[in-house]
Amino acid sequence: MRKTKFWLALGLIATSLSIFACKKDSTSTASISQIGHKKALANLSALTSVATTDYELIWSDEFNSSGNFDSTKWFYAERGTVAWNKYMTSLPAYASQDGSNLVLRMDNAAVSGDPVAYHAGGVKTMGKFSLTYGKVEVRAKFTQGRGSWPAIWMMPEPATAYGGWPACGEIDIMEHVNNESVMYHTIHNSSVTNANGGSTASKSASYNATDYNLYTMIWSPNDIRFYVNNVLQYTYTRIAGGGTQQWPFDVPFYLILNQAGGAGWPGAITNADLPFSMQVDYVRVYKLPLFSNGDFESGTLYPWTTWGGGSSVVSTDARSGTKCVRETGGETSIEQYLTGLSPNTTYRFGGYAKVAATGQSVNIGVKNYGGNAVDATVSTTAYSNGSVTFTTGANNTTATVYFYKPLSGTVYGDDFYLEKL
Repeated sequence: MRKTKFWLALGLIATSLSIFACKKDSTSTASISQIGHKKALANLSALTSVATTDYELIWSDEFNSSGNFDSTKWFYAERGTVAWNKYMTSLPAYASQDGSNLVLRMDNAAVSGDPVAYHAGGVKTMGKFSLTYGKVEVRAKFTQGRGSWPAIWMMPEPATAYGGWPACGEIDIMEHVNNESVMYHTIHNSSVTNANGGSTASKSASYNATDYNLYTMIWSPNDIRFYVNNVLQYTYTRIAGGGTQQWPFDVPFYLILNQAGGAGWPGAITNADLPFSMQVDYVRVYKLPLFSNGDFESGTLYPWTTWGGGSSVVSTDARSGTKCVRETGGETSIEQYLTGLSPNTTYRFGGYAKVAATGQSVNIGVKNYGGNAVDATVSTTAYSNGSVTFTTGANNTTATVYFYKPLSGTVYGDDFYLEKL
């Protein structure tokens, strides 16, 4: 929460960006070891929705107590000199639990010994919890009002891994201003953020203004995806060769929840609209599955990436279900970058493939795991299984699996899987 919004720039913002700009804050489920058999992840990477059951819950707060928040998970967001934290107040009256929610409040009440015009509440997990890649779900609702600015967002830890803001990066899962009928998802870094704090990597989305909404962010090594009520709204994609200016998102980030206002983007507060509040039902953080979308039933390639000829999901020639991947043209490959593997551990990667005509072939394999690339060749016109085993190196927790067609022709693939042996 920390800048001017690019998507306000529908005329008005062009003349007022400098007013809104501000600096950044500087300061159990079972392990997923066998994924992809048959249609186990049919909804995992759907373009328009996101499933929860295929992810491993690693951290959460349900806010079901009363009184102070859990200090083993959160700190108060301290007052600072930038717009979002100008009125932050480290008192339970502005950040506490009511038995079912974390309530973050902003008002103009007098506080003894603290004679600022407004007081507001926020919390953060800096120094207590952070993650690199994963899924974050926050169910929350908030009031509207002139001058209000609630937000759910993330900042890196350490804060200056790639320099000061915006070079360090920022992930804004949800921000809302004033009485607008939309909220915003935004990315900040050196590539997309201008001198006034506006970002070209921002997207407005509608939400239910009278009830709770589920705000979800899925962060992989390839992209960051934002959802509202399980519907995909915006994707920020890593660009090959973009460097840390375009992608500073490979270090841990911590969570911030706050109800701000009265400075920066939303402008002045109309006191008649006070108090403002954001009620957070829960925060849940999940580890990314080791491997996903092995059956393509989602209708998309994500999180596979592609290069070369032509790769697409088709509704013909599936081995099971209704969809598979087809590669056409010249040299072509789809690849999936895996994280969270265990060092010195053996895995099996495999799947089913067929070729359109005799003399063609396709390889199912793995590389970049700490050893030489290994693959299995399939050259049959009916679906055949191909698989390889590989053992990660002593310091390797990542690998790249691939479905690679080295020559011209057409091939099909389906039902890929990963097993920990």
